[in-house]
Amino acid sequence: MVNKRLIKKSGIYFIGNLSSKIMSAILIPIYAFYINTEDLGMYDFSQTVMGVLSPIIILAIWEAVLKFVLSEDDTEKQRKIMSTSAIFSLVMNLVFIIIANIFNWFDVVGIRYFGLVITMILLHTLVQVWQYYARATSNNKLYVLAGIVSTIVNFVCILIFVVFLKYGLFGLLVSYNIGQLSIIIIIERKLKVLKKIKIYDFDYSLLKRMLIFSSPLVLNLISAWFISGFGRIIITLKLGNEANGLYSFANKFSLIITMIGSVITMAIIEEAILSTKAKQLDKNFNKTLQGLFMIFQTLALLGVPAIVIFYEVIAETEYYTSLIFAPWLLIYAVSNTMASNIGSVFQAIDKTKYQFTTTVLGGVITFAISWLFIDKIGISAVIIGQILGAIVMLVTRYILVNRFTEMKLNWTPILSMLLIFIFTIILTTNSHYLISVALEILIIFIICFKNKNQFIELFKRMKR
Repeated sequence: MVNKRLIKKSGIYFIGNLSSKIMSAILIPIYAFYINTEDLGMYDFSQTVMGVLSPIIILAIWEAVLKFVLSEDDTEKQRKIMSTSAIFSLVMNLVFIIIANIFNWFDVVGIRYFGLVITMILLHTLVQVWQYYARATSNNKLYVLAGIVSTIVNFVCILIFVVFLKYGLFGLLVSYNIGQLSIIIIIERKLKVLKKIKIYDFDYSLLKRMLIFSSPLVLNLISAWFISGFGRIIITLKLGNEANGLYSFANKFSLIITMIGSVITMAIIEEAILSTKAKQLDKNFNKTLQGLFMIFQTLALLGVPAIVIFYEVIAETEYYTSLIFAPWLLIYAVSNTMASNIGSVFQAIDKTKYQFTTTVLGGVITFAISWLFIDKIGISAVIIGQILGAIVMLVTRYILVNRFTEMKLNWTPILSMLLIFIFTIILTTNSHYLISVALEILIIFIICFKNKNQFIELFKRMKR
């Protein structure tokens, strides 16, 4: 069983991220009917650049914030950690603005709405730091509130700028930036980080120790984005923005699973760090991961017929041809999510270099397959590369983790579910959509039947 503290944290983070998951699902038809493939491809490409540059700019210091603050009980030392990291983050963002403007002055890059893209990168970088301040100081409800407000703001802005004003890519970028800014404002109003910053609190030796911890994670985060983002880059360069728009749209469904998985991973990392202090890391971790594996595989299985049904609704749009890609990306989502969960152990035991090496290995697999075969099989090459890259990362992390701690998973049910999943994809994508409707109902019935005792217990608790 998953321990109660992990369940509580996962529940808190799930509530905080639920609104964004709902919005992500709602935005899919908005993308289909109001954003053309070229604009969506460019927006997706910009977010990939953002994901790669953000950890580089401030050396992923937010990861060190979580580790150092959670491991420190003294309030004054916690304040010094936050002050040092905040000063470093603000200075490095200023340096990035100068460098970006130099590039823009010499017209080195030809990105549309360059200023908005740079703003997006800066805001995303600072949001990571401020969100980790909230998490590290146990202000989980604040984290939740900021996420909910940001989601509402972003969604309202999309309705205004994309649906009503039809600003396309410009509207997407403006909406994202306003939503991110709202997160910083909400957290800052409570924590008052900027007000507490004191120059004399800046501790160079502390910063050095924090960066020694976080620097390997920079490469890990970049490589993680490389696995998911390289596909977008190579598709854009080789096949164009429209092809990347199709890939991006197909990927929206798997992102729902990935985002839910990231919520669990956040809780697992915190729990692993705290458990390390109490020497209890291995107690229930195996059962936790086994259960999570089955949960995510079940979600993916439910998603396949649902995706086919949805594509029937948008059959007249230019995104319909991406149906052949969407279900397969769910395999990548599950593999990548579980690789992240297993990799969280490395952070808890200060072996972050193994996160990097395993991610690089997965990235190399992704790169090689995508680059070698994209001219022959197009977008499919990238998807195959991502799936195999994520699986390699998952397996190698599992093997390496077992060098330092006991982690045993029962692979028989996992592989059985994978075979059922593949069969379901082949069946639903090659038959009438009514087959998918019937299959979705059947899967839901089987899930309810197998878990009827849990549902009954949950219903009894709700009645109380």
